Amino acid sequence: MSNDLGFLHHLFDGITTFAQRQLAERRHHQERLAALRDAIEQVVDASEPRLRLVGDYADKLVDAVETALTHCHQLTRQLPPTLILSARAWASDPRVNAFFATVADLRTTLSASRSVREFFQQPSPPEECFALMLMVKQETEAFGTALEGDMLVREVRQIQVSFSEHRLHFPAVGEAELRQNLRQRMLVFLASRAREHIGELRGRRDALEEQRRQLRAQLQALRGQARGLRPLLSSTAADERRLATLEQRLARTEEELIDARKPLTTLDDYLEQVRRIVGQPEPYLHLHPLSLRINRLGIKLDADSSEPGETLALCEWDSLEERRIGALVRFGRGELLADAAT
Repeated sequence: MSNDLGFLHHLFDGITTFAQRQLAERRHHQERLAALRDAIEQVVDASEPRLRLVGDYADKLVDAVETALTHCHQLTRQLPPTLILSARAWASDPRVNAFFATVADLRTTLSASRSVREFFQQPSPPEECFALMLMVKQETEAFGTALEGDMLVREVRQIQVSFSEHRLHFPAVGEAELRQNLRQRMLVFLASRAREHIGELRGRRDALEEQRRQLRAQLQALRGQARGLRPLLSSTAADERRLATLEQRLARTEEELIDARKPLTTLDDYLEQVRRIVGQPEPYLHLHPLSLRINRLGIKLDADSSEPGETLALCEWDSLEERRIGALVRFGRGELLADAAT
């Protein structure tokens, strides 16, 4: 009897422990869901709003969104502190000097940004703006003079490094706000990539459906001709070969159409496409550290060169096969041209 009671007591403890564990896991899941609710809704809005018709869509997206946010957080942590953009910095900071050919170019870039102008034109505008600056790095081969030991050598092959297409994004009043805004923008970018991928799948499906329609029409016309006077006026063998070719193309198109329809048969399939891209952000959003040694004239130097130069630690964004040098920057309203600052 005591053995039976011991067994029942052990069984009851096991059931209780299991129930407590399940309850704790459920509570933790609900806390995660509440914390990520706004981010999940941003992803749905930017990818496919109809996903809200899927039961428990938030539960099904929570892991993917959490993974994406972690990735975005890691990327923003890799970005160095903000770089000051000013006339004084252009003369003293080699990075600012490399990014802009002249002080006038720097001020023109700041003034040309519509978002920056609107930022400073708001009621009670702050004196300083924080933003993400993206640029294209270009390397051009040229010939010039270089110092080799104590000798000045002419017609030396050189690589001229320059930066162009400067763009300023997401103006903010502080660095913390800028980094948070950037993380949210990256999440929306991933969701937009999912929307584009869904559009590509739809486009392929629609193209195959149109191709099938045209092939069926051609087959119907050819078969109609075979029942009329066409066999008396042309080669039957040629028509039969054409008929066989069209039938083969139609069969192949219908097989491809079956495969093209599978990824988007139901809204759950749409959700899976979003979950797959948002939950695997690395292929769509990279940030690479880049070390570059150049002299004051923007000539690229070898690491072991004795010529005076500066080593620049840069960050290169890689997204959708496009590469941009990125830097968090800060600048005062006084650095804008007079017409743009008012």
